[in-house]
Amino acid sequence: MKKTIIPILAVNLICCGLFFTACKKPIANQEEALSRKPPGEKSTLSSPVTNSRNLNVIYFIPNDNPALANYKTRISDLLFNFQDFVAGEMDRNGYGTKTFGLSINDTTGNVNIITIMGQYGQADYGYSTSGSTVLTEVNAYKATHASEFSSQHSLIIMPLRTDGGSTPFYGVGRNCFAVDYNGLDVANLATTTSNLMAGMLHELGHGLGLPHNKQRVSQASTLGTSLMGAGNTTYGRSATFLTEADCAVLNTCEVFQASTSATFYGAVTTTLKTYGNPNPYDGNIYVRGKFTSSSPVTNVLYFLDPNVNNEGTGVNKDYNANAFRSSVTPTDSFNVALPVSDLQVKGNTPYELKIKLVCENGTVVTYTYNFSFVSDVPQFPNSIQFYQHCSYGGWTATLPIGTYTQSQMVALGLVNNDLSSFKIPYGLKVTIYKDDNFGGASAVYTGGNSCLGGGFNDAVSSVKVAYN
Repeated sequence: MKKTIIPILAVNLICCGLFFTACKKPIANQEEALSRKPPGEKSTLSSPVTNSRNLNVIYFIPNDNPALANYKTRISDLLFNFQDFVAGEMDRNGYGTKTFGLSINDTTGNVNIITIMGQYGQADYGYSTSGSTVLTEVNAYKATHASEFSSQHSLIIMPLRTDGGSTPFYGVGRNCFAVDYNGLDVANLATTTSNLMAGMLHELGHGLGLPHNKQRVSQASTLGTSLMGAGNTTYGRSATFLTEADCAVLNTCEVFQASTSATFYGAVTTTLKTYGNPNPYDGNIYVRGKFTSSSPVTNVLYFLDPNVNNEGTGVNKDYNANAFRSSVTPTDSFNVALPVSDLQVKGNTPYELKIKLVCENGTVVTYTYNFSFVSDVPQFPNSIQFYQHCSYGGWTATLPIGTYTQSQMVALGLVNNDLSSFKIPYGLKVTIYKDDNFGGASAVYTGGNSCLGGGFNDAVSSVKVAYN
């Protein structure tokens, strides 16, 4: 009677570490105005940095919209400025003056920019539809000019359209798109009325693997605005920073390594077990867990993303997520207290908790759990949802923490010998038994299972639900 098995990511994951991130919408007119004050940040680097693998900087030119004057020098100067900023933020977060690499032309001192002539006119490279078209042409060029590319990360810049339309301006995987315009000049950073320069660096953050995240309450007054939050409107004009979570991801990014022969972003197999906190609420959210990983884990990140006014979750719904970081203790565990007072949003709000394992090879593996704030207090579910069919179909039954013989579980809607899948919230575990009264073969799960194996499909007669 069971349906076709459709596997999904659950406790045992095999991930390839790609981020698919796009900003919510094109900047109005692509020159939206905001007045800001200069932050007065000091220089960190004495000269531009070149690593063993560098950011591919591409200038893509539609056949009816020529390159703007002096683009190589102007873009180089902006990227040098950003290199310096990133080095300072990495140093502030304990990684030394580590930054992304740029290939430098020995003669001019500018960045080696890969110039590609597009096959079509500017109207064929519109904001919402042309990212894949541009990437197809870039990849075709790369196939015959492989020596010009040194990494998997590319910044693709196109001249501002002259027909009033918008060009791509977002991040997709390890590529990001930005716009060149006549005012794009480091000398204008503090006074510009355009967000295109700051926006370019925000999108570059996506291309380097960074998701959105907003400054926490304690950071706003001392550090300003997170670059991966609203920093696309503040960089260079008011205090802007990278969060500790951002820097943890960049620390293992391919183009941040001074020297490496390692393979980046390969498949990583992980498991994660989380532990609930049954103690009374004391102002913190306690996140504890233990993991295994085929690539060493360097940091564990915690993103708390509110679903404000039912805005939804996922890409472009995460600008207001607050992020935290912890080290691994000692090699396979984490245990942190996240202060609720540091979150921007509480009240009565649904939330996602994303636990991210940052791996040495640059892959980031994400586990997502749902919870809610009720009257400013976090409430984690203390029950497990069970389903008749694989992939969470058919009848459903909810069992709170407790022990359930066959008759007890049937009384709550779970049909004997008819269970195939279940979803487990953060911090809980379920033990299933083949026989009544907790007898026969058993199995323990600390994460959801989309289709039971091991002989348990349609063969469960008693259940225990508990904190880990």
